Amino acid sequence: MDLFAVAVHEFGHAIGLVHTSALESIMRPYYQGPVGDPLKYDLPYEDKVRVWQLYGVRDSVSHTRLARDAPDRCSSHFDAVAQIRGEAFFFKGKYFWRLTREKHLVSLRPAQIQRFWRGLPANLDGLDAVYERPGDHKIVFFKGLKYWVFKDNNVEEGYPRPISDFGLPLEGGVDAAFVWLHNDKTYFFKDTRYWRYDDHLRRMDPGYPKDATLWKGLPPNLDDAMRWSDGEPAAFSH
Repeated sequence: MDLFAVAVHEFGHAIGLVHTSALESIMRPYYQGPVGDPLKYDLPYEDKVRVWQLYGVRDSVSHTRLARDAPDRCSSHFDAVAQIRGEAFFFKGKYFWRLTREKHLVSLRPAQIQRFWRGLPANLDGLDAVYERPGDHKIVFFKGLKYWVFKDNNVEEGYPRPISDFGLPLEGGVDAAFVWLHNDKTYFFKDTRYWRYDDHLRRMDPGYPKDATLWKGLPPNLDDAMRWSDGEPAAFSH
């Protein structure tokens, strides 16, 4: 066996990581073979995310304490929800929680959004919607009339940009966004209307917006929606 690969796996356990079924993770429960030159080794993004969730991203403060305004996940609604890399993210105010593919909380304590995705506004007080873009798997964040695109946890150059890039009106932002696996299209909701966007062609489908009541059973006061593990959309409301 490759000693370095095994050592990295065991160090992962030492700092609090558990086994995962994620294909790209060093924390898979069975030996996966050598990982290459140790001097050029880069921890898989999947594992970086779990470390950041536990400890935060390194900055000038060596120890991070949760602020007093950290929300209680059991007694408040969420601002936004998203499925990213097969896992569920729940956003509230400045914080988020993360569920693994096995639907287990990575940590009972929320992590700070801005510390995790550097490039979002330092004074961020919440998000409107988040989704993982089909095709290139980049992460798109919406707040007000602006949006940001991230590759993993790195913001792309030139952001933020106006949501009019999507063909959305500059009048209050969006309430929800999710990608539906049946057609690989992105759906945006705002108040009583919804839009269908083609991320591959980077254009809004013709004939939109439409009346959101076409989605039978959609709750009022929609906070956000996401693609659940079975591929079907799930809506969240307060």
